[in-house]
Amino acid sequence: MKILQVCLKPPYPKVDGGCMAIAAITESLLLAKHEVKCLTIATHKHPFKEDKIPKSVLDSTKMEAIKLDTRIKAFDAFVNLFQSSSYNIDRFYDEDFETRLTEIVRETKFDTIILESVFCTPYIDALRKATEAKIAVRTHNVEYHIWRNLAEGQSNIVKGWYMNLLAKRLKRYELSALNKADGILAITETDKSAMISDGITTPISVIPIGMDIKRFPVPKKTSSLSLYHVGSMDWEPNIEGIDWFLEDVWPLINSTFPNLECHLAGRNMPDDFLEQNGDKLHVSAEIDSVLDFVKDKPISIVPLLSGSGMRVKIVEALALGKVIISTSLGATGIPYTDGENILIADSPEEFVEKLNILVQDSSQITRIGRNARKLAEAEFDLQSLSSKLTYFCRELSKTN
Repeated sequence: MKILQVCLKPPYPKVDGGCMAIAAITESLLLAKHEVKCLTIATHKHPFKEDKIPKSVLDSTKMEAIKLDTRIKAFDAFVNLFQSSSYNIDRFYDEDFETRLTEIVRETKFDTIILESVFCTPYIDALRKATEAKIAVRTHNVEYHIWRNLAEGQSNIVKGWYMNLLAKRLKRYELSALNKADGILAITETDKSAMISDGITTPISVIPIGMDIKRFPVPKKTSSLSLYHVGSMDWEPNIEGIDWFLEDVWPLINSTFPNLECHLAGRNMPDDFLEQNGDKLHVSAEIDSVLDFVKDKPISIVPLLSGSGMRVKIVEALALGKVIISTSLGATGIPYTDGENILIADSPEEFVEKLNILVQDSSQITRIGRNARKLAEAEFDLQSLSSKLTYFCRELSKTN
């Protein structure tokens, strides 16, 4: 099949979960021997770096990018207050990108077009005029749920009001745009249920994130204890979660287990987090290699309080055989068993309780880590994603 993948940011280098999720689709389509073309938005946060794209992928997809300035601008945000459109979405529309996109679909007769996230849906109307290809939207998250949750958890009244406004406008846009598509690819059953409940009538299929699990090193037996978190710190739910961890969770952990170390790293780490770097708490900015950073740290923490979709970093940690301590929300979409292949903690006291299991019996680190790896192999292997995605595209092409 001929498939066009339209991306909101370059999938390579895989600097965050979003890039990894997009790259998984690219790689799974190529694994199934489809003819794939990639067009991506490039931004100041995610520039297009051709030398960072695997040569086989670049040669196969002829990946190209159009640069957009998606930065939040105070004046534009202020003007948008007096309009009805979603400022979250408006930042991702560009006439040059639309022009190139329509040129591509007129040059090649594609069977399916996959729009990576709702932020690529402003181009649906132009695509409808230029091609008869079926259009699928891959929803990495239910975006308006994230903003609604952030608004509800905001202590600043003005900021909370503004976030709530953004959430309402985003919801109105998101529901309308998704109902224009021929099919939706959700990452979790939770997201699928939420979209149906909110009025989405477009057929929805659930295909989770996939990785080439065999490329990850097999976990080794360890009795060492240290925590880590790696995540993009320009994503509001990550900021909210780490802020809660540092304010409420870490002080209790540190007082209960004074010898335990915690390592936090991520692109665009806020200054107020970096300032908390100390004896047992190590806070870093962007790191060169995630695998090097985590190789001697057996416990991954995911203190997420808002968000939807599936956390790619959890899938990565499962593949690495890490012991994951996550909030229930953070582990959404993972078919886990608490105490067997993941540990769930929704309060500071529960974080301490779950850590105490590992402190009292270090063999639990090895046991849970091995079970985590088995879960990754069973549920998130790239080959499985490839088969499911191929079936989805073929079935979509049959619809009227």
